[in-house]
Amino acid sequence: MREGTQRSVRAFAADSVVSLEHEPIVERIIHGLVKKHIAGTTMESALDSAKRLGSRNISPSLVFLSSNVVDKAKAKYITTTYSELVRRIARSGVKGSVQLSLEQLGAGIDVKLALDNFGEVVAVAKKYGVFLWVAPDVVGHAAISAMAKSGGAGIVVSEEEAEDYAKYADKIGAAKLLFKEYVPGKKGSAVKRVEELRKAYGNVVVSNMNEAALGELIRCKSRPDVTVEFEFGYSERKLAKAMKKGVKASMLVPFGKDWIKYAMNSAPERYMRFVAGKLLKEDLDDAQIE
Repeated sequence: MREGTQRSVRAFAADSVVSLEHEPIVERIIHGLVKKHIAGTTMESALDSAKRLGSRNISPSLVFLSSNVVDKAKAKYITTTYSELVRRIARSGVKGSVQLSLEQLGAGIDVKLALDNFGEVVAVAKKYGVFLWVAPDVVGHAAISAMAKSGGAGIVVSEEEAEDYAKYADKIGAAKLLFKEYVPGKKGSAVKRVEELRKAYGNVVVSNMNEAALGELIRCKSRPDVTVEFEFGYSERKLAKAMKKGVKASMLVPFGKDWIKYAMNSAPERYMRFVAGKLLKEDLDDAQIE
């Protein structure tokens, strides 16, 4: 599917959810399609999944799903939740990380608020020895610089944005690079791109790769020294095959009740096409009834 078509499918599905957000059928359809990509709604369910992954030498990275943050109280609640998640990970013996975003911590309200909340979670993470991944969103270089000074966290950025923040790489020390929109231009281009970014950042996790780029990276005998992050619910057969080839694997473990936004942004494209088709059918059926 062409990139423009992919975006239009997601846009249609997202617009449909907004227009039909009070219709139970919409939530049931989407949940039925993406539930295997979400580790339940509770922290306990996510930790159980993380333990199972750890027993298979797959490093889990837990993320709490939350809806739009519109006030300081919600940002504080999410901050407290992440701090507790860090404690629970450490106490459970899970060898994993936590991923959050500054948007969740209130960046849309006030960047300073988000950075203060981030500092609170970082302090807990350092105390318990749990690594954090943080998506800076659209807060800019000033926030990235402040995050770099705090230490104890790596950044989550798109492959396109990675070079913009490379000057902070020596302080940040790790980067999770999202290849969601990346399409290999020619044979070997995905591997070459990963290698370029690995040299800039050193410790790299490659995430959200499409099947074409992922297959190219897995098959490469001179694979760059990176960790590949797979989506929760990824094919067991394909994952086992990749690990057999020597791939260092991690897995994003999303959990929480506010999963619709995550589904729209992160669910595999094949599911999004089906969601869009289902929602379109519902719209057409309603129109015929009226």
